[in-house]
Amino acid sequence: MSRWVTGVVIGWLIVGFASAWATAGNMSPQAVIGWKLFFDPLLSRPKNTSCATCHDPAKGYGDGMPLGKGAYGQTLPRHTPSVVNLQEAPHLFWDGRVQSLEAQAIEPLTNPIEMDMTPPEIVSRVASQPHYQRAFAAIEVDDIRIEDIVGAIAAFERTLVTGPTVFDRWLQGEKDALNAAQKRGRMIFFTRGQCAICHIGNSFTDHEFHNVGTGTANDLGRFVVTQQAEDQGSFKTPSLRNWKGREPFMHDGRFASMREVLQFYSDPPAPEVGESELDPLELEEDEIADLLAFLETLNGAWPDLSGYAAAWEKLVSP
Repeated sequence: MSRWVTGVVIGWLIVGFASAWATAGNMSPQAVIGWKLFFDPLLSRPKNTSCATCHDPAKGYGDGMPLGKGAYGQTLPRHTPSVVNLQEAPHLFWDGRVQSLEAQAIEPLTNPIEMDMTPPEIVSRVASQPHYQRAFAAIEVDDIRIEDIVGAIAAFERTLVTGPTVFDRWLQGEKDALNAAQKRGRMIFFTRGQCAICHIGNSFTDHEFHNVGTGTANDLGRFVVTQQAEDQGSFKTPSLRNWKGREPFMHDGRFASMREVLQFYSDPPAPEVGESELDPLELEEDEIADLLAFLETLNGAWPDLSGYAAAWEKLVSP
């Protein structure tokens, strides 16, 4: 079966998959503690960087920069990915090196060029704060461990679910939800555009790794984890749900806009490393415009954090 036909088949399968997308996660006491920790710069050695510094709600839970910055101002090797809609993700980070949000949470905390802490230091700082002592005691944790801290952060991150989109409404039977340009863009997305080969499912990602020609000799992507030759230059497929506001794009933030991404796919250069999976799409300008119109329908409301402050105060009240 050709890649084009595969895209058609997968595309129509997803069109038939209409499910109610959750608008909010479970604000459990553990998640409330995670919310507080997520925004607390105490978790970085110089006390100037929190999880939210790099995963800023105002920037799509990213940082808006091509490459991330560490607590000491160092430039990090990759673009900061968003942390929304990751509840079902089987792999985290661009190279998929961890398999849980708990494992993801500990990495930046202990990375010397990110937050530069050690697990004992993190525990010591958190456990020394009376408000964290009361909060963890409320969930029957009297002896705070690193597992409790990253578990709370992960619990909060699992509540970061974006709201329903225009395309969700279309899937649920509201056939007038899409305008003419968006309908044309949908057909391109699911057919000759081949977008749905990788951007499938409720989050518009297959959670797999693909070489689209953006790997470099300095960053071999998934290969660094697997040491398999076929993984050279492969990176995790990002979700297209709520893509707007998460600019720039790709693992190195090389594209400032979605239009630039589509132009790249239309006429991709030869890959520097590995074998690219892309077929030149040779899109016309009107087709790019229609694709952009359709992609706009994949954006919904960002997670509502307004209830967390009150929930935190209630949790730590004497």
